[in-house]
Amino acid sequence: MVSRLPGFTLIELLVAVAIFVFLIMLAGPMYGQFMANHQIRNATESILNGVQQAQATAVRNNAITRLLLDPTTGTGGWKVLQTIDGAEQATPVQLYTLSEGAQQAAISALPQGATEITFDGFGRIVANVDTTATLTCIKVAHSVLTSGTRPLNVAISNTGTGIGTKLCDPAVASTEPQACPAGCGS
Repeated sequence: MVSRLPGFTLIELLVAVAIFVFLIMLAGPMYGQFMANHQIRNATESILNGVQQAQATAVRNNAITRLLLDPTTGTGGWKVLQTIDGAEQATPVQLYTLSEGAQQAAISALPQGATEITFDGFGRIVANVDTTATLTCIKVAHSVLTSGTRPLNVAISNTGTGIGTKLCDPAVASTEPQACPAGCGS
């Protein structure tokens, strides 16, 4: 009688490896979409936090504070600058670059070409010192994957029914709470 040693045969190991490879091939594209959506969400939440940080800094210090958006894909991100006694700070209050968690995020601003928003000591949006257009909407999408990803927006408003700053989804119906206000949708 031949006794068999415990363990796996080569065929059993090859079948297990083949099943594992097949499951990885199925999950790969979904994982890529998951990571792309995660980067979009990360960049959008960061920009929303930046706008809120600028507004809170303006109120806390009773000083004019600006959020500067850098929509280029090279550095990307934003910085919060404060004006004290008529002179702007040399170093930003806070700084964020897209390389910190959203390298593939593509940012576009409305109105076209706007890159900053200014808050006064009461936290209200005021005209920019350099008379450039004030940000009203920031759109974030993925720069590589477009199918299967969900772009998000940051809506900034000082007037009308949608006063405040919020993260919104341009793909939902306008009756939903997470819908973007008019002018900031898709």
